[in-house]
Amino acid sequence: MAGKRKSFSMNEKRNLLEAYDKLPKMSQRDAAAKLGIHQATLWSLIKQRETVMKANDGDRKRRRPGKAPAVEAALVKWIDYARSRNAPLSGPLVREKAESLATSLGEESFKVSSGWFERFKKRENIVFKKLHGEAAEADTVSRDEWLEQQWVRMRQEYSEESIWNADETGIYFRALPDGTLTFKSDNKRGGKKSKERITAMFACSAAGEKKELFVIGKSQSPRCFKHVRTLPVRYAANANAWMTGALFMEWLKDWDRKLGQERKSILLLVDNCSAHNLKTTLRNIRLEFLPKNTTSILQPCDQGIIRTAKAYFRKEMARSVLRQIDEGNRAAAADIAKKISLLDAILMLRDAWADVEASTIRNCWRKGGLVMSPEEEPTPVDPPAEISTDEFEQWFESDDSTPVSEITCLKKCTGGTAEPTLSELCPRTATYCAVIRPKHFVSNFIFRLQ
Repeated sequence: MAGKRKSFSMNEKRNLLEAYDKLPKMSQRDAAAKLGIHQATLWSLIKQRETVMKANDGDRKRRRPGKAPAVEAALVKWIDYARSRNAPLSGPLVREKAESLATSLGEESFKVSSGWFERFKKRENIVFKKLHGEAAEADTVSRDEWLEQQWVRMRQEYSEESIWNADETGIYFRALPDGTLTFKSDNKRGGKKSKERITAMFACSAAGEKKELFVIGKSQSPRCFKHVRTLPVRYAANANAWMTGALFMEWLKDWDRKLGQERKSILLLVDNCSAHNLKTTLRNIRLEFLPKNTTSILQPCDQGIIRTAKAYFRKEMARSVLRQIDEGNRAAAADIAKKISLLDAILMLRDAWADVEASTIRNCWRKGGLVMSPEEEPTPVDPPAEISTDEFEQWFESDDSTPVSEITCLKKCTGGTAEPTLSELCPRTATYCAVIRPKHFVSNFIFRLQ
């Protein structure tokens, strides 16, 4: 006998319909009994099937219409269309569109208030999500063709222990998170985010082996190195803390020489940035470039390896600041973070890289499609207890878009006599062309590093 009638959320209704579809052929009466609901409820669900399966209400049990159903229906369709084209939408932009739709639909008395907008988002289960990386813009066709046609042949001569990937990332090593857990009465304001940065090169094999880090700073001999005999990483410096062709060449040749001493040969995959595009002869390293515009969905380091290392680094950085506060340091957290030295950052980064497990690295190679073995259980990096998960993620992603390699112009420059045009700049776009005189800043274009 079916139980007492109750209200179901949209999720529960969907689950009931899916369970009904899996039942063998029988009468609605018997099906309702097996599902533990009244026959009338099942009949109503079947009748409303299309509406239920398309609804976005989640756990909401009763759907109350808004002040202007026609406007809301049109706005939902517009949001769905815009997101299908991967257009980023902000609150003000959606509200502006709602006003425009209300006008065109003759709903002149309708006001797009903050209260209405919050209720509309709840009714339609709309949330704000941060878009990560460049995967949506990546060329999946080129990736698939490369994996099927070139990668299969390329990797035949190498075991997983001999297939490597290397990539750089920028790190703001003194930057604190933007938000914090606190009391409602707390009115303290956050400080300006520190942009002191370094570049770190990560290299790892498909089997999970890690090479020592290559860190690039701005000072060749910083004070914190004064009494240090050896560093736990390879270190170099230039004015911008960028990877350059010369530094990459030196790093490659040194590794090639060590591999020769060990009688090993490897296949090294890198992206096609200008600093990596070198004409050199290597005896023990076969250097291959990933297809253009595919690194965000293909390169192992971009599938979570660097992200995990940064998470460990930020976690230790937060702990070090809080540790000093607990020990009686009366300075503000931002002032404590400003005193983190380059050596401190290098040591924390070395430890963070050591904490990245081999299974995590292997899973990232699988995620990119370069390795086909079964996935292993991942090890999550929990944020410090004092920082929320969302704030922690935003924090260690805050330096993801910083430039990490030198930019060179592949075409003839203007000689410094005129503002360069888009076609005169290197395809690997930047806000400043290294060949053109420094005073000619490219102000009329907005660029994004690939």
